[in-house]
Amino acid sequence: MADPWMKKVRENGQLSVFNKATTWSDAVNAAITGFNALSFGVQLVPSKDEKSANIVVTLANGHTEYTYQGTTVTPGNDFRPDRLHGKTRALIEDPPKEIFFAVIFLPGKVQGTKKQREVIVVHEFIHASGMDEHDDTGIMVAQMKESGDGLIEYLPDKGAKAMPPIRVGGQTSCIMTMLWAGGKACKAT
Repeated sequence: MADPWMKKVRENGQLSVFNKATTWSDAVNAAITGFNALSFGVQLVPSKDEKSANIVVTLANGHTEYTYQGTTVTPGNDFRPDRLHGKTRALIEDPPKEIFFAVIFLPGKVQGTKKQREVIVVHEFIHASGMDEHDDTGIMVAQMKESGDGLIEYLPDKGAKAMPPIRVGGQTSCIMTMLWAGGKACKAT
């Protein structure tokens, strides 16, 4: 289920990002540019202040915790810091069931190219923007595999090429439009 950000953030159309994952800085910067090119109705902007950022990106090297306004979250016991994946935890105020902060955990012990890491970060930025679901194609598939210096769906469509450039599936486009551009609810696929 998709969760919207607080109304004042949605109206602003921007999410500020503070990057604590310094060894992933090249990939995070490329992912911000790549995400913004997808025209979802929300733009990511780098922040120099961790406390005022909407999203914080950090590394996980084993058991890792992040505390925001008294709430502590972890990437979970199944998070492996040596695998090419990430984990987003959104903090939700309920009611009105709106996101007020998100933290992205990236694997601190992983090998991978800048392009592979960029794909992982874009995927997590979409989760941090409110999309919990996964798609059948494109950036939001649940499982990807290495292909050259990029990543591709575990079961790609015929002729699909490794990302980046980022490809967006229909369900992802629909949900992100619903969350950020006032689109209608998406039909189940």
